[in-house]
Amino acid sequence: MSEETQNASEDLVEAAKAEKAKTKNPLQRGSLFFRQVVAELGKVTRPTRKELINYTGVVLGFVAVVMAIISGLDWVFYNVVTFVFAG
Repeated sequence: MSEETQNASEDLVEAAKAEKAKTKNPLQRGSLFFRQVVAELGKVTRPTRKELINYTGVVLGFVAVVMAIISGLDWVFYNVVTFVFAG
C-alpha cells in the first residue's frame, strides 16, 4: 500500500473516530454508521461479466474437487469400518 493511500486511510479513520466521539446519542451513532456504510459501498467496484464468469467457474471447480475428495474419503472409511466390524 502506498504511503499516500495509507495516510488517507488513517485520516479517514481519525475523522470517523472524532465524529463518533462527539455523537453520544444512539440514533446519531446509528446514522453515522449507515452513512459510513454507504460511503464504503461507494468505493466498491463491480466485476466485469468476464471476471464474474471466471470467478464462478473457479468456485464451482473448487467445490467439485472438494466434493470428490470428501466422497472418496467417505467411501474409504466406510469400507474400513465395514471390514473391521463385519469381519
